[in-house]
Amino acid sequence: MEEKITQLIRFLNSLFWGSFLSSILIGVLLLFLIPNGIIDASLSVNLQSVAILILLACIPLALWLYNKKLVSATLPDDTNLQIASIRQWFIVRLTLVEAAFLFNIIVYALTRNNSLLFCCGIAFLILLFLCRPNKNEIVTILSKNNL
Repeated sequence: MEEKITQLIRFLNSLFWGSFLSSILIGVLLLFLIPNGIIDASLSVNLQSVAILILLACIPLALWLYNKKLVSATLPDDTNLQIASIRQWFIVRLTLVEAAFLFNIIVYALTRNNSLLFCCGIAFLILLFLCRPNKNEIVTILSKNNL
């Protein structure tokens, strides 16, 4: 059991850090490659509104789904199914938060509006602190379901 948890943590850590570092790299590249002022003001306001709404929808949805499907739910009795479920919902949470992060970076690169820079910072912090795999949390989820 301990070996399966270690393998799961390694997989989740490599997935997390790979996607985290690639999104930062994409963001930095976008900031340097997209010139200022390529869209008009009305489109800029609409894109900013959509980016903020996506941020406000994706982050709570991702955290709620992860909590509902893993932390407060009863997983199947089979350990392999439990690990597969943890892997699946971790990927869903990571994908939703990272999509909001990347969309806000893209819109910031297009509009250069500072409010979107703060939105990128919020998504960055949520991604870094709430989406990083935690061995204690995974052990707790697995032990709760094996009682």
